[in-house]
Order: sequence, then structure tokens, then C-alpha cells
Amino acid sequence: MDIANWLSSLSENRWPILPATAVEVRQMLSRPSDRIVFSELANLTLSDPFLLLDLMRLVGASRALQRSEAHPTVEQMLMMLGLEVITARYRQIPALSTVHGKLDQEVVDAVGDWLGRSRVAAFIIKEWLAITGEYKVEDCFIAALVYNLPACLYLIYRNRLPGGPLLHEVADVFALDYPKIVEQFIQRMPLPSGLLDTLGTGPVNRRKQLLKLAIATANSVDQGWWRPQWNIGIEAAAKLIGCRVDDAQQVVQQAILQVAHHPRALGYTYPARAYLYIPGPFPQHNKQDEVATLTGEQQLEKALLESLRHLANDIQFERIMFLRYDQPSHSLKMRYQIGLEDKHPLRKHIVALEPGSFFALLTSRPQSFHAPAATRAQLARKYQDEFFTHLGEGHFACMSVFSGHKLAGVFFVDNYRSNKAIDDDSYHRFKETVFRVSQLTF
Repeated sequence: MDIANWLSSLSENRWPILPATAVEVRQMLSRPSDRIVFSELANLTLSDPFLLLDLMRLVGASRALQRSEAHPTVEQMLMMLGLEVITARYRQIPALSTVHGKLDQEVVDAVGDWLGRSRVAAFIIKEWLAITGEYKVEDCFIAALVYNLPACLYLIYRNRLPGGPLLHEVADVFALDYPKIVEQFIQRMPLPSGLLDTLGTGPVNRRKQLLKLAIATANSVDQGWWRPQWNIGIEAAAKLIGCRVDDAQQVVQQAILQVAHHPRALGYTYPARAYLYIPGPFPQHNKQDEVATLTGEQQLEKALLESLRHLANDIQFERIMFLRYDQPSHSLKMRYQIGLEDKHPLRKHIVALEPGSFFALLTSRPQSFHAPAATRAQLARKYQDEFFTHLGEGHFACMSVFSGHKLAGVFFVDNYRSNKAIDDDSYHRFKETVFRVSQLTF
């Protein structure tokens, strides 16, 4: 397919917005003109990248704006055009629901997914820049929303799911790197040329680097938060910002949840669904069907086994144990383990949850505990529990697991062979893994 012809066909058509956006547009424009607030209209426009595209195509035709290479905010764009022009424009825009008969539902959902990822990237870059002290960030916010638009229009144009990663397929079809496609998309639609400062392939600065990392992080969320390759971008962003990796990761989590909590389409919730999956292969559609057929107990067992693999293979703890709660005896019994010798006494050790004991306190509510070697020795002296006697020396971490409001058991990890300390990063990843077991089995 020729990129010039394809972009020309895109520019000749007006593209629909999401159905939920269309409903809210009609509701807002039904008010008396003196009650239509530009700031509210701007937020509505930013909530749907397709609606933003429609506005920017109108503004992008302005020769003055093209010459100035300015970065107007959405509210400024609306004010430049005036309420009368915007009202007439927005009232005539079609909704994606009007072409549902021509589009497969799975394609519609995939479009929503990729628009949702754009929103996630926009919130990530907004907050990452805020950490650096920059608050005039709407140019980057808008750029993040625009980046996936050519790929979304490609999905609609082809009306089928891609055979592999979407952006790679688009690049392969046009024999052009995807950033170059975005650059030509901006020029051919046309959109405000100021977008080329942030999305173009020109000189790189810290803002552009962070924007690129934010987009890559959001677009690859289905790789799995536990995989090192996904976290590389977040770690790089933390270095550019000058903050802790945990803080940069927290921004990503909040952005994903914010988009899921305010969806314009079902697909807006997909990044959160992808992010909350525990380690393992991620066949998005099949896994949903599979999980839906499992009982709560089966889901818990599946989650426990996948978490064991993650703790061993990805975080690389040398010894991992899951002690399952046995309600009749009110005790913890070994259910799964990695790293225990065949005749190790902990294999058959039963931990009685006597009042005031360490494990009774730990399992009283969802919580975790990180013990350096000195703390482990203190615990052994204080509680006189044989578990600590059999444990050996060194750091350990443990965390209670609840399925809904019921105690399921306790995860325990350490590095008994090398006696290597459990650093803050490993402990944080351990807690996230165990926490997601509880989330997935409510």
C-alpha cells in the first residue's frame, strides 16, 4: 500500500468519534450557548483522540498557525474558532456506532484499546513532567493522544485485527518506520505543525525522550509489568526525571487506572486488564475466556503457581514457599515450594496460628514483612517458633494472601544459598506479585 495514497484517502474523509463521546457532545451542545464552557468542552475533546483529531484538522488548515509553529492548547483552539463554528462542527460529527455494521466488533474493541493506550501515555507524560517541575505540558499530552491515531485508522480501514504487534504491522505494510508515518500523517491531514516539534524526527531533548518513553510504556503494557524489558523504559524515565524508579512506576499505575475509571469505550479498560494480569503468557482474548470458566478455587491455584514461577524466574529468589491456610486445624501447611531440599524439615512443618505468634499476627490482615538477618534472629528469640529454627540465617520477606476476605495463606521468600540481601526493589516487586494474587481471586 502506498503511504501517500492512503494518507490522501484519510484526509478526504471525516472520521467518527466514539459513541459515548457523541452522546456527551450532544448533551453539552443542547445547553443554552451561555452555559457552554470552553474548558469543559476542551476536557471532553481531550477524552477522545478521534474528537481531538477532528478539531485539529479544522485548526490545522489555518495558515497563520502553520507559519507560527505554535503549540495552542485545546481550549485556545476552541476559542480561536469560536463557539458558533465549533457548535456547527461538532453537531455534524458521526459516531463510530454508525459504522458498526461495517466493522467487526473485535476491531471496534481494538480501536478503543489503542485509543485508551494513548490516554494512558498522555497521563504518564503529564505527571512525569510535573515531577520535573514542568506544568505547561499540554503539547506533550496532545502529542501522546495523536501518536496512535494512524494505527487506529488503519484498523478501521482494514477491518481486521493485526497478525502481530499493530504498530509493527503498520510499519511493514507501508515499508516505513512508524514515527515517520506519524510525521507524514501530521503533514498530510494537516494537523498543527507544532506537533512536529514533539513527534517529529528532529533534534531530541529531554521532553521528547520522556514522551517517547511514556508512549512506549503505554503501548506495550500487555508485555507484563513483571518483565524486565517493559520496566527498562520506566527506569530510563526515572533517570531523566531524577526520581526513584518506584515513583515513576507509581505514575504509570495511576495513569492506567485513571483511564480505566473514566472509559469512553470498553477498550479504555483493556490496558488496566493487561496490567493486572499476573506473570505468564498473555493471549488477551483467550485468557479472558479461560478465566471466566474457572471457579474461584481454580483461579487461586492458577494465580499461585504463576506467581511462584515469576518469583523464581524473574525476581530470582532462591527459595520460595507458599504455606496454605488450613481452616479445620487453624494452621499453615506447606502447599508449594521451590528450593527446599528433599528432606528439609520445613516441607512437613505445620505452623500453628497460636494467639500472639508471629504468623498469627501476620495473617490477621493483608500485610507484608521484610526482615534483614538481624531482625530474623530477633524474631527467632522472641517467638520461639520452630519455623525460624529450620529457616537458617539471612534476609527474608513474607506476605499474607487473602482471597476476598478469607485468608488463603502466606508467601515466603529468601536467598538461602547465596545469603544475598533482599533489596528494596526486589521486595517491592515481591509485594506487587502477591498483591495481584489477591486482586485476581476476589
